[in-house]
Amino acid sequence: MRILVTAPGARQNDQLYPPDVRNRLETLGEVVWNETGTQYSNSELRDRLRGVDVCITGWGAPTLTAETLVEADSLELVAHVGGSVGDVASDALYEQEVTVCSANHVMAPFVAEGILAAVLSSLRDLSQLDDAMKGGDWPSNRKRRSETLYDATLGFVGLGAVGRNLLSHLEPFDVTVNLYDPYVSADDLADVPWVSLTDLEGALAGADVVSIHAARTPETVHMLDREMLAKLPDGSLLVNAARGAIVDEEALVAELGSGRIAAALDVYEDEPLPEEHPLRDQENALLAPHVAGSPCRRYLADAVVSDIERYSRGEPLENPISRERFELMTRQLECER
Repeated sequence: MRILVTAPGARQNDQLYPPDVRNRLETLGEVVWNETGTQYSNSELRDRLRGVDVCITGWGAPTLTAETLVEADSLELVAHVGGSVGDVASDALYEQEVTVCSANHVMAPFVAEGILAAVLSSLRDLSQLDDAMKGGDWPSNRKRRSETLYDATLGFVGLGAVGRNLLSHLEPFDVTVNLYDPYVSADDLADVPWVSLTDLEGALAGADVVSIHAARTPETVHMLDREMLAKLPDGSLLVNAARGAIVDEEALVAELGSGRIAAALDVYEDEPLPEEHPLRDQENALLAPHVAGSPCRRYLADAVVSDIERYSRGEPLENPISRERFELMTRQLECER
């Protein structure tokens, strides 16, 4: 088996590719590491795919378009050390019947944990309490907002693997969840009777907390615009650890500026978040730099190599990405490419 690892410096990255994972990979066949120090261009990747059986991609990898696949005479498996393959795979890849897998299932629990941490920190107002204490104050509950997740009503915008994991974290809090996801049926929710399907407005109206789990697609960009954000009840919390473009940031800044709602954000339309962005001035916004899933990094390559091992033995993969699933995954818009 000939294996190409496209990520630059992967062989020296002990966090993403620990020595034991590299050794396991190298026992499977001839491994070609990207030693150039930069991500391959489309033409460079095209030339390197000749004779390759397995291509391991990562963040920033070129899209495997029909043109890039021209020389891929042996390619059987694309394994992505990351979550969404929306910007890596292509219709052409699936038309050539190449199997695709990723570490999406590994990332989801960690992102869900990060969302829960953001929700609890925001409801308890921990950031402002910490600032006040370090400033010499002794803030009381009479001066500061402090809420609870117990018996709360949550609105989910999208479900996906992250939302599924978050539901497991939320169950002990006896919450009620109203879910908007046009790709989920009532049968899919049979094991969570405290979750109800609704439309987008139904997920927003009446929610103490709204958590976004939708992928970024042309249909979801600015799905939460000024009109939809106005549906959020006074005092509610909007949480976004999915993709920044799903929320109209200009409209969100206006809502936050009014003091009507609060937000906990891990993702933004432009990343890194510009230094002068007005979100940085909102006291009722808890901001993090796209790190909700960061603790998973050391597990990603391990999961992908495990699937390559299964593939080499002719066993079913743990996390294959079907064409239908690929078509619903987050990807860049055409104008951003």
